[in-house]
Amino acid sequence: MKAAQLQRFRQAALQQSDDGGNDLPDLEAATDGPGFGDTLERAIDSVNESQEVANEKVSAFVAGEEQNLHEVMISMNQAKLQFELMNEVRNRGLDAYKKLMQTRI
Repeated sequence: MKAAQLQRFRQAALQQSDDGGNDLPDLEAATDGPGFGDTLERAIDSVNESQEVANEKVSAFVAGEEQNLHEVMISMNQAKLQFELMNEVRNRGLDAYKKLMQTRI
């Protein structure tokens, strides 16, 4: 499906191009690498992992296993900041989606 879409985009661009499409980039080469969904999934996994680490450190501190309060507070703040960043990215993505859906074709 992805290759068929790329071919259609390339053909549409060739039809609009004045020079026969010689200056068009290779779309297949440009789309190699991790996709947006993969990147987003890794970011969410990272946020989840930092939340789990913070929870483990808090539990260890309450149980008396962890003596360094500074490390516990730092891990809690890191988890909080990562979650806030993820939430802001989500909000911006939803705003972009809403604007895109309001666009007239």
